Parts: sequence; C-alpha cells; structure tokens
Amino acid sequence: MTVLSWKKLSLRAGNGARKIAAGVLLTSLIFGTGAACGGAGAPAQAPVDMSSLKPAPDSTIFIQVESASREANPFAENVRSQLVASFAAAGYKLVESKQANPDVIARVTVSAVEETSMFQTQVNGQVQKSYTVTLATSLLSSSDAAVIDQTESSFSGEGGKIDKNAVDRVVFNLNKSGKLEKWASSVQEGIQKAEEDLWKAGNVEGCTNAKTKEACDGIETYLKKYPTGKHAAEARQAIEDGKVAYQKAQDEQQAADAAEKEEAAWKAAVVDQCKKPTKSYDCSDVEAYLRKYPTGKYAAEAKTAMKESEKKREALKKKEDAVKKSANRAECIKDCRRYYEKYYAYEILANRCIQNECN
Repeated sequence: MTVLSWKKLSLRAGNGARKIAAGVLLTSLIFGTGAACGGAGAPAQAPVDMSSLKPAPDSTIFIQVESASREANPFAENVRSQLVASFAAAGYKLVESKQANPDVIARVTVSAVEETSMFQTQVNGQVQKSYTVTLATSLLSSSDAAVIDQTESSFSGEGGKIDKNAVDRVVFNLNKSGKLEKWASSVQEGIQKAEEDLWKAGNVEGCTNAKTKEACDGIETYLKKYPTGKHAAEARQAIEDGKVAYQKAQDEQQAADAAEKEEAAWKAAVVDQCKKPTKSYDCSDVEAYLRKYPTGKYAAEAKTAMKESEKKREALKKKEDAVKKSANRAECIKDCRRYYEKYYAYEILANRCIQNECN
C-alpha cells in the first residue's frame, strides 16, 4: 500500500499565506516543476527521433557499464540492457565480450544522486527515494584506449527504473556527432593502406615469374593476413603461376649446368691433340667424353677425330711399349713437362703424360 505523508511545515505567515503556499505546491505537483519539491531533479529532455540517425559504421562495439556508487547499482544493469537494445536498433554491431576483440569500447559510468523533496513516497512502509541518474559515456578505441567521442544523458528514476528516452539520447548524440563514423573511416583507410603496402611489398610480378623458392614468400604472407582481401584471388593465381615458373627455371638451370659441364669435358679432351697425336693416349679424354655424352653436342667430332687418328695411335703404342724407361719417376715427370711446355693445353697434356707414363 502506498501512503502520501506530508512533512511538517513551519510557516509563520497567516492563513492567507498558507493558502498561497498550498496553491504553489499544488501547481508544482500538477506541472512537475522541481521548485515545489525544493530539489534538483534531472530536467526533462525532449524525445529523440531515432529514425533520423545516420547509418552506423561497421566497427564492432562492446558496451561496458560501471556504477559510480552503491546508489547507482540498481540502475546499472537496466541501463546496460537498454543501451544494448538502443545500439542494436540503431544498426550498430555489438559483441558480448572483450574476448571478441571489439574495435570500440563504449564505457558508460552510471552515477545516482538522491533528489531532495518536501514529501516522500512510501512503498510497503519503505521510503522510495528518487535519484538523478547520469550516464557519462565515452567511446574508446580498443587498440590504444584513445577517446573517440563522449556524451552525457540524465533522467530522474527510482527503484532502478530507467528512462528509455534518456538512454536513446546517448546513442542519438554519439550518432549525430559523427566522430565515430569519422574514426571508423580513418581506421578503414589505415587498414586498406596496410593491405596495399603488404601487397606491393609481396612483389606479385616476382612471384609470378619465380626463379627461386623464396620468390612467393611475400605474396604468401599477404594471403595469410588477408585471405579474403582485395588481391586474394590474384595472389593465389600468382602463387600457382610461380610454381610453374620456378620448375621451368629449375629445368633450364639444370640444362645450363649440364651444358656447362659438357663444355668443360670437351675442353679437357683437347681434341686437336687427338687429331694429331704424339702419344698413344692422346685421345683418352675424347673417349671419356664420348662415354659420358654419347649423343652430346661434340659426339660426331669426337668420333671422327678418334677414327682418323686410330692407326697413328696404334703405331705410337707399339713404339712406347718397345721403349724401356730407365729414368725414375721424378725424371719422367720432368720429361712430360718439358715435352708439352709449348702446347696451349700444357697443364692438361702434361698431367695426362704423368698419369700414363710415370705412375
């Protein structure tokens, strides 16, 4: 049961003064003015038009509500519930916890200051107190805690009851200021720039025409960070093309290495000496070339040289077998070096002589 009890009034004026005072008090009650109560209640705020809000940015928001005092506790949870509803209705993307890595934290501090009154309402024998409830709201960047925007809204409430219009005003003010939208746009530009910078650093052309295993490392790094990014499809194609290009480069390199080795083997064969032999073994390296490269670039020339010098080499072999060497190994080596010192392939020929005659 609710009982309306009058506080004692100490008025020294006469009956006329009492009537005037009663009239003022009655008028105050009818029109809800704070003066009659002798308090400092929150002024009534005009209803907000939520339908006039601008589209909300894509940034995700976590709503964090805190009580500034014990008196504010009954209001805090209701404020949070209504804020969630108001933000969501306005199109903002909310997350339920900080673990969801929100872009923005809406930090709301709820404070409650008791309003003074010349009379009080009792509910079941308990005095029902009225409070001026203030919602101090800050939007903070979760990455660096920088303040994006701030606003404040107040209402008179009791028993934890809140004013939906006052809560809507928080969302309304933040939307109308445009600061969150501007911040989100700036962040998005930064994200896009970071993606473009990483893409350029990846060197897509180098990846597409890969010559080394590491050629596509930069593009793979881009894909790991932006799997659905602006250049994701091009990145995947570049990596596939790079695999083909790398294999081709490997094949070409192997062919080049093989050709280089064949050239070295042919040079070491000293085919001119084979064509005009002075020793029976002057075609030994040409034979070695043919064994390794039977269909090689110089195979035909090698076979011709050996065939044309075959008889002469056989004659040289008979002569060499008939000659008995009386000199020791050191003298043999000197003889080999002296014999070939005027030839253009001196080192090769001399070493071959030593190998065949002095060992």
